[in-house]
Amino acid sequence: MKTLRQSGFNAADIVSDGNKFLTGNGWLGYRGTLDEYGAKECVALNIAGVYDGVKGKWRETVNAFNPFFAVVYSGKTPLDARGENVCSHEISLEISNGTFSRKTVFSVDGAKVTLCAERFVNAARKNGLCSRITLTSDKDLTLVIKVGVDTDIWDLNGPHFKEVHTSQCGNVIEASGVTQELGYSIRTVCGYSLPPENFCNGFGTVEANLKKGKPFVLDRVAEVLCGGENYSGISYDAARAEHLKEWKRLWKLSRIEISDDERAQFALDYSIYHLLILAPKGEYSIAARGLSGQTYKGAVFWDTEIFMLPFFLHSLPECAKNLVRYRINTLPEARKKAKYYGYGGAFYAWESQDGFDACSDFNVQDVFTHRPVRTYFKDKQIHISADVAYAVLSYYEHTGDDGLMLGGGLETVLECAEFARTYSYYNHIKGRYELLDVIGPDEYHERVNNNAFTNYMFREITVRGIKLAEKLQKKYPTETEEVLKKLPDGIISKLKEWANKLYLPQPDGMGIIEQFDGYFKAEDVNVEEVRSRLKHPNEYWGGSGGVATATRVIKQADVIMLFNLFPELFSKEIQKANYDFYLPYTEHGSSLSHCAYALTACRIGNAEGAYKAFLDSAEIDLRGGGKQWAGEIYIGGTHPAASGGAWMTAVYGFGYKRKEN
Repeated sequence: MKTLRQSGFNAADIVSDGNKFLTGNGWLGYRGTLDEYGAKECVALNIAGVYDGVKGKWRETVNAFNPFFAVVYSGKTPLDARGENVCSHEISLEISNGTFSRKTVFSVDGAKVTLCAERFVNAARKNGLCSRITLTSDKDLTLVIKVGVDTDIWDLNGPHFKEVHTSQCGNVIEASGVTQELGYSIRTVCGYSLPPENFCNGFGTVEANLKKGKPFVLDRVAEVLCGGENYSGISYDAARAEHLKEWKRLWKLSRIEISDDERAQFALDYSIYHLLILAPKGEYSIAARGLSGQTYKGAVFWDTEIFMLPFFLHSLPECAKNLVRYRINTLPEARKKAKYYGYGGAFYAWESQDGFDACSDFNVQDVFTHRPVRTYFKDKQIHISADVAYAVLSYYEHTGDDGLMLGGGLETVLECAEFARTYSYYNHIKGRYELLDVIGPDEYHERVNNNAFTNYMFREITVRGIKLAEKLQKKYPTETEEVLKKLPDGIISKLKEWANKLYLPQPDGMGIIEQFDGYFKAEDVNVEEVRSRLKHPNEYWGGSGGVATATRVIKQADVIMLFNLFPELFSKEIQKANYDFYLPYTEHGSSLSHCAYALTACRIGNAEGAYKAFLDSAEIDLRGGGKQWAGEIYIGGTHPAASGGAWMTAVYGFGYKRKEN
């Protein structure tokens, strides 16, 4: 398995390298930064599912104190990759075992000093992470190393800690703090392979008397602890051994081999790596930007259910269960949201933080007036409930886990269907139910009627949910009846009647399914024409006055997504007609888009288009690029949904054996 390597130093790459060389273990994510970096270089040790809000700012995940700060000095001169005395510099990520390394050679008083460091977030234990620094010189030389736990945290909407304290016990440093909003106690504890007398005021300093060719080694073993958890004090070598063993197990369960294509193999390995470092270690879920930081508030979107869950279903079903349990556990919040808007059932959070919808009513700022722009993702992107129900049903189809269905799964599916039923409008003239005033996956067109993706999704999860209820009633009549008692009276019969009359947009004479009512009447221009109309590079394309709003140009795959979730509903000819029609109008303004086209391209026999779209999805974080900042707001990070999409393309696309008609 190849190693990701990058030689030379470019200050402009610091932020993107932090994403590209990310390490993690499902609960902790450490950005690919260097020992001498601090908050200005976006060093972050992100914690999954731990949120905090500061008054007047967006609520987001919490970054822990950094245990691996270290600066090596020659006299008063730091050995820094950004300095002028650097002879060579390389960073690498061993994707076979989740280890980040750096090797920097400095010129110091006529000597060549090599600073090597390796770091990993322990895959075998939730709280742990380790680092080893090795210094060597081609001449006798004395250097000074300063280490400690850095409490100066990079936050997007912080600071998230109050009452920050640093203490020392022997050669162990502890930094602790209490979160602002909910008062969580979070501690970063780090043990160093240095004598206790080298520490003072939370930092350690040691003279490294280097002898020619003889290495000086410093180990750091850290843990991020919540509440009353205790520091284990495991050794570096023991931690590394269990870490490597766990990575060997993970790859045995998840590796896919591609013949005669090194580029595709590495891109897929890298995608799988990014999914493995997000595998949840409890009943929490995966944020849209994974563990790369606080972008999008560290919230959980539909990305997890539609684009990431399939990988876990096939490779790590216990993790898939955690993801589904997260949605079941947050059903009460989804019910509250539905009730708030005047509907029944369960309306899930568009940006979920433990079920709380962190999505703002004003997600975009006008680049010309600098005024906030009202967006409707939170209240009109109703397909999120269908996505959640689809995930629950997919889990059951793969596992046959009756217990989970009786323990909240069936209830979740039926409540999502009930929400859509109460949201819908009955058109007496046409004798059908319609879903009006919604937003589909294409977010550039807001508040549209009868979005095809949304309508089909709710119809299918309703029909399949009813079948699940009937199956469970036969096997477990008493238990199933207890579940149904929690739901509105006669829900099954009501849902049957509704599903039979829900409007499903049909292909026209050319085989095209209209994305929403009136889409065909929009201005017929392509992506490049719309792009040329921008007066500012950071303009938002959608909303009430965006450059794409009145046109056919869409942000990402919308109708095309249907073919990947329900391919049995549409003929190959229909899929091809829509692929050819919608592709020129698709801007791919979301990392979720390419894989949707890749999968459909596989199904219609367009190998060239499928391969290109597969690489666009699998290599998105390898290539970097894209917007990292919007004004002073950081919007970058990793794209785990694209990684999941690459995996789906390999397995469900290229690897799927199709039956010939």
